[in-house]
Amino acid sequence: MHVADKDLTTSLAEQADGLTAAVYARFETALSPSRWLGPLGNYLIARPAARAAALNVQERTDVPLDAAVVLGLTDAELHVWAADPMLSHVNDHLGSVPLERVAGVSAEVGKSWWPLKLELTDGESVEMSARGDVRAFVAAFEQRAGRPAV
Repeated sequence: MHVADKDLTTSLAEQADGLTAAVYARFETALSPSRWLGPLGNYLIARPAARAAALNVQERTDVPLDAAVVLGLTDAELHVWAADPMLSHVNDHLGSVPLERVAGVSAEVGKSWWPLKLELTDGESVEMSARGDVRAFVAAFEQRAGRPAV
């Protein structure tokens, strides 16, 4: 389904009861600049490299991932949907991770894509780039963790 950044939370709330924040996220690799070549560069070069990176992180962390995803927060879980941010398209729900496994969520300010880091309680981390209301996503996690938003 086609979903604009501003509508992610409301559109996906039907699939994940209690969803309070959601963002598009993607993996960056050495081949990511090939996105500038347009759809062919994205789908034939950048996306396969990002998918391989995502699968590597998934094997290491047990977090369901793909080259590009939507990350959504509820009171108890971090939900993950496959996505195509280039088309603002959300695909199948890949799964979820209990928030007890997530030790922290942080982001650095960027132009359209912000570096986003999910830190897991076992010491592993997932580093991606996110777009949309990233600040609200981080604040929603901090609120659930009982920490003041930064």
